[in-house]
Amino acid sequence: MTQEAILSSEQECNIFIVDDNEQQAHLMQEMAKAAKLKTRVFTSSIDFLKSTITHYDIVVLDLQMPDKDGIEIMRELASKNIKPHFILVSGFDERVLHSAKQLAESKQLNVVNTLTKPFKAKDFIALLTKTHEACTLKRSQQIESNKQLNNDLASSINLAPDTETITIEDLKLAIRRHELIIHYQPQIWFDDNRLQGAEIIMRWQHPSKGLILPEQFIPLAEKHRLMNLLTEEILMLAIKDHKKITESQLDIKVAINLSAQNINDLSMPEKLEALVKSNNIDPEFFSLEITESALMNGVSESLDILNRLRMKGFLLSIDDFGTGHSSLVTLYQAPFTELKIDQQFIKHITVDNDAAAIVKICILLAKELNMHCVAESVETQETWDKLKKLGCDIAQGDFVAPPMPIDDFIDWVGKRNH
Repeated sequence: MTQEAILSSEQECNIFIVDDNEQQAHLMQEMAKAAKLKTRVFTSSIDFLKSTITHYDIVVLDLQMPDKDGIEIMRELASKNIKPHFILVSGFDERVLHSAKQLAESKQLNVVNTLTKPFKAKDFIALLTKTHEACTLKRSQQIESNKQLNNDLASSINLAPDTETITIEDLKLAIRRHELIIHYQPQIWFDDNRLQGAEIIMRWQHPSKGLILPEQFIPLAEKHRLMNLLTEEILMLAIKDHKKITESQLDIKVAINLSAQNINDLSMPEKLEALVKSNNIDPEFFSLEITESALMNGVSESLDILNRLRMKGFLLSIDDFGTGHSSLVTLYQAPFTELKIDQQFIKHITVDNDAAAIVKICILLAKELNMHCVAESVETQETWDKLKKLGCDIAQGDFVAPPMPIDDFIDWVGKRNH
């Protein structure tokens, strides 16, 4: 049977109810029937895991199962790359439900929502109906997509994509040939929408593979200790663009990411100072972003470098704040001027009260320490409104504007000012 035929035969999404309380399980089944939805009930985790489950299916999962609990079930499905849509239920503790959701998302599992027992029938029916409609639509779209893909392959059989693995030699050659390029993602003030600056996002313009994103080559550079070379190349590109920025009379800050390898080079502050001086650039033009994880090793050396960078006039930003193991200690020890809240909290701020609470605390902390607070990955008006209400200083994300080449960035600013 072809893949298209298999998908067609399974177009309806399966709904599994997994709960060891037989009475509760059948009560949920009756609720689903009221919405004209068919379900399969399992009171045993072992039996459920023997079923055929696809990523279009819905699993209403009680976390407290006697043989294998809900956490174990999700772990086992994730290990097999089976990723259905979960609705997690529990009568134990809302915090456990919340934490289980975070665990699932860390394994790239899709948790639609969580419900604390006892819940109202109308809430369960509404959630199940909405989820079923979304899964059915997703499956039908996949069928159409597969048809189109088969048609495209049939009509362009000689146009197979280049799937060669990128090697370290490719990357070294790219640096020598100056194939790396930079894009600018704008950052604006919440209070009056003024432009504050932009973060530099690195790209690799490969002559045959096209545009390669950083997540495809940065790990390679880190593994083979090429980050210092890579950073120097990015700095030179930023310095070259500085002339265009100055000519356009833009008073902005430009953020550049530094890696753990950068901040373990004791000579780096002097190198950067010499670079900006020789090009007649104010060090405060650059905001150097360092992640908490980059500071975990060699704290003494890192603080040595960070303090000297700050004394030479460079701005310092702690990136992905809230994800490290010693966030407050890091903030206390290092001379940062800016705090960037990790995007996983920003993305959940409108739907997760705990995420909103953490963001609120980060903003208050930044204000108490006289630091600017930046929210990255601002994608919607709702997120913008929430962050503005909480008093965040600066926004970055596709809701403001996507990353763009320097000429497009300058045009964007010009249009915005008129």
